[in-house]
Amino acid sequence: MGNTESNVASGVKKQTDASSILLYKLVDLKGGGLLVDMMKRATQTKQYAELDHALRTKVEPYLYNKGKGKWIPIEKLVLLRNKDRPKHKMLPPLRAMENPADYDIDKDMGEDEVDEAKIDKSKYRLVCWSLSERGAVGETILHLCMLHATAIHIDLAKRLLRFYPKLINDVYISDEYYGESALHIAIVNEDPSMVKFLLDSGADVHERCIGNFMCPEDQKASRTDSLDHEWVCVTPETNYNGYVYWGEYPLNFAACLGQEECYRLILARGADPDKQDTNGNTVLHMLVIYEKLATFDMAYEVGASLAIRNAQHLTPLTLSAKLAKIEMFFHILNIEREIYWQIGSITCAAYPLSQVDTIDVDTGSISHNSALNLVVFGEKDEHLELMDGILVDLLNAKWNNLTEECRLMHLDTLSTKIRLTAEVLMEIAATLYIFAALREARFLGLNMFIENLVRQSNDGDIYNEILTKEMIFLDDCTVQSNVSLFLLGFKTVGPFVVMIYRMIMGDLLRFVSIYLVFVMGFSQAYYIIFLSFDNPNTPEGVDDSMSNPMPSPIESIMAMFLMSMTNFGDYYGAFERTQHEIEAKFLFVVYMAIVAILLVNMLIAMMGNTYQKIAETRNEWQRQWARIVLVVERGVSPDERLKKLMDYSQPMSDGRRALVLRLNQSEEDKEEMKEILEMKRTHDKLYKKRQSKTMKKILTSEDNQLTIATIHDIDNDYLLP
Repeated sequence: MGNTESNVASGVKKQTDASSILLYKLVDLKGGGLLVDMMKRATQTKQYAELDHALRTKVEPYLYNKGKGKWIPIEKLVLLRNKDRPKHKMLPPLRAMENPADYDIDKDMGEDEVDEAKIDKSKYRLVCWSLSERGAVGETILHLCMLHATAIHIDLAKRLLRFYPKLINDVYISDEYYGESALHIAIVNEDPSMVKFLLDSGADVHERCIGNFMCPEDQKASRTDSLDHEWVCVTPETNYNGYVYWGEYPLNFAACLGQEECYRLILARGADPDKQDTNGNTVLHMLVIYEKLATFDMAYEVGASLAIRNAQHLTPLTLSAKLAKIEMFFHILNIEREIYWQIGSITCAAYPLSQVDTIDVDTGSISHNSALNLVVFGEKDEHLELMDGILVDLLNAKWNNLTEECRLMHLDTLSTKIRLTAEVLMEIAATLYIFAALREARFLGLNMFIENLVRQSNDGDIYNEILTKEMIFLDDCTVQSNVSLFLLGFKTVGPFVVMIYRMIMGDLLRFVSIYLVFVMGFSQAYYIIFLSFDNPNTPEGVDDSMSNPMPSPIESIMAMFLMSMTNFGDYYGAFERTQHEIEAKFLFVVYMAIVAILLVNMLIAMMGNTYQKIAETRNEWQRQWARIVLVVERGVSPDERLKKLMDYSQPMSDGRRALVLRLNQSEEDKEEMKEILEMKRTHDKLYKKRQSKTMKKILTSEDNQLTIATIHDIDNDYLLP
C-alpha cells in the first residue's frame, strides 16, 4: 500500500570511495586497518602497550573532550540527518541555504560547552565520536568493529570501550541507519555474550533505530523530519512489510529475531516491553507481524501487555485479525479468555468483547477496529479461516437478538428521513387527488368521467406514458441485482451470487477493456473497406447504403461484436462486393484468431478459475452472511445496540462484558489451556511487580530526574527460564 521510492543514501554511495574518510584507515570496510593489525599482534604476543598507545594517539583526536563526550541539541542532529533528503523534504533552515550538503554542525553549534546540570536531557544527546569524522553512513569505529564481528574485532571493541566507555551509546547519524547502536548490531549478530558485555558497560536499552533502512517499505516515501523531536514522522497507514522492520528498540530486535536469551538479558536491565515505536507497535505487535508464537508466549509471560493500541488503534489481537495471522489470532483469544469451570471435556469460558465485538461496550457506537469487523470485511482469503469459533458464535448471538424485530425502516440518516417525508406527502396528495376525481365524477356524470380517463388528452400524456415505460424497464433491469444481495447469506446460493459479482467486476471488466481495443481498431478498418461496397443487384443511380452491412462507424462496431460471437455469415459474403476483398478476408482471419478464439476462450478460462477459487472456499457464504448481520446492526441506534449487547453478553469478574461459551475440548486443548493459565499467572505477577517499581521510581524522582538506578536493581525474576 502507498507509494514506495527507490532511495540509495548518498552515504552508502560514498562507501565505495573510502579513501577520503580518515576513520577507515583505523578500521576499514573490508575488516582491515591499522588498529586491526595492531590488535592481531597484541593477541599473539599478549603485549597491548603498542595498541593502547595507538588508541590514545590515533583515536582520541576524533573524540569530543578526549572521550568524555559532548551534549548536542537534538534539533542540530535532525538538521544533519535532514540534509540527505530531497530538496522538497528539507527543513526550512536547510532549504534557505545555497548548498544544504555543506551544513556543518560543529560550526552551527560553536565552541561553547553545554552545562549538563542546566539542560533538558530529553532535547540533547551525548555524543562521543566527532560528528564531522564519522564514516560514510554516520558510523563510528565501534560500529565498524561490531559489523565485522570477528574475534579480533570484538576484542578491539571491548578494548575501545575500556578506554572510552562513552562510545557505547553513539549511534549512526545518517538517515539510512539513524539510531542504530552497538547493542542493535550485537543482537543482529546473535551474540548474547557481547550483548551482556554491552549491557554491563552501560548500553542504552531504549535506543531507537529509526533509519530509512529499518522502515516498512510503504512508509519510506512519507518520511519527514521535525525539529521538535528526534524520531521521523511517517504516515500511519502501512502493511508493516519491511526487510528489517524490527520495531526500533533493542528488545524488539531480540524478539523479532527469536533471540530469547538476549531478550531476557535486556529485559533484566530495565527495558520496557510496552515501549512503542514510530508505528505505535510494542514487542507483542511485532511478534504478531512476524508470527513468532513461542517468542510471543515468552514475551507475554515476562510482562508484556496485550492492551496497548498502535498508531492504527490496533491491539495485538486486532492486528492479527487485520493481517489475517490465523494461529496468532486464536492463540491470543485463548490467552484473554477467562475459564469459569471444567467438567470432563466440557469447559465454560468467557471471551472479553472489548476488542472483538463491533459494538463499543461504553458508547454503543460501531467499532471499525474490532476483530469481528476487520475479519468480516477483510479481503484476504486467510480472513475466511478466521470465521470460526467465537466469531461465529458472536454473529449468531447478534443475529438472534437483532432479528427479533422487523427492521424494514431505518431513520438514522438525513436521506432516509427525506425519502419517508416525500412518501407520506405523495400518499396525502394521491388521497386528495382521488377525492377531487370523485367530486369531478359527481358533476360530469359517470359515463363522461370514464371517457375522459380513457382518452389520451394530449401528446404530453403519450410522452409521459412512454417515459414511464422506459423507467419501468430500467427499474426491472436494476432491481434484480438488488434482489440478489438478499441471497448472499444462504449457503446454497450465496457462493454463486459472489461468483457472478466477482466475474462481472473482475474477469469481465478486464476482458472488456482489452476486447474494446481490438473491436474499435478492426471496426474502423472494416468501415473504410466497406466505403467501396457496391451491390450489383442495386439499380444504377440508387444508393447502396441500405444493403451495405457497415454503412457507418457505429454499425461497423456492432458488426465486429456479432462476428466475435461467430455470427459472420452476412458479412463474409459481402467482402466480395468491395474493392478490398483480400484485405477484408485477411483481417477477418486475424480478428477471429485474436478475439473469437484467443480472448473469448481466455475469458472462459478466467471465469472458470474464479468459479473454482470460490467453490473451494469453505466459508465464503458465511462471510457474506456475516456482512449482512453487521449491516443490519449498523442500522440500529447506539442505545439499542448497547441494550442488545447487554442481552447476549455477561459481566466478568473485573466488570468487562464477555461472551460466555461452553467448549468441547480435546486432551490437547486441555493441555494448552493449563499451559496458558500458568503463563497468565506468571505474567500477572511480573507485570504488577514492574508497575510497582515504576511507581516507586516516579514517587522518588526529584525535578523530573529519576534518583533510583534503573539498570542493576531490576528483579532477577525476568531471567527465569
